[in-house]
Amino acid sequence: MSAISYEVFIIAAEQFLKISQKLNDGWQLLQLQDKSKTYLKKESFKVCEETDDSTLLKFEYVIYYNHSYGVPSFSFNVWNSTGALLTLENIRQMSFISISEKDIYSVVTQQEHPIFFRPYFMVHPCHTEELLLVFKNKSKNIIVTFLGLIIPLIKLDLPVEYGL
Repeated sequence: MSAISYEVFIIAAEQFLKISQKLNDGWQLLQLQDKSKTYLKKESFKVCEETDDSTLLKFEYVIYYNHSYGVPSFSFNVWNSTGALLTLENIRQMSFISISEKDIYSVVTQQEHPIFFRPYFMVHPCHTEELLLVFKNKSKNIIVTFLGLIIPLIKLDLPVEYGL
């Protein structure tokens, strides 16, 4: 049993996009020739002030449907101002929540993206189904609910208007 079907994911993604457009939040709904590879994408730049020197970082966030697990999946990459991809350790240190070096690997890993076929950091989908099933009939938008569960980990700003 999956938490949501692909069709429900697409409906939620379209609703999410409408809110993003109203807020001018920068999300895009993109589709490859293979329609089963439809995804939401956002790119943003942020100044990282966790270190002694402020560094400009480029964030790319992608939400896609994981057909194996039947849930939305979240992937991202972060580059510094020289264009170098940040490491998982850099990501862990930037997280809003305190997570040990050992535990980060049970939540996020870097692997080949199933749509883009290049390395991305991926939030593990293995527990997403059981979390989303709790909210299945209570959520206005399962993507907003999903993001609400993971944003403390990944430096994603999600305006409260998405949940209204």
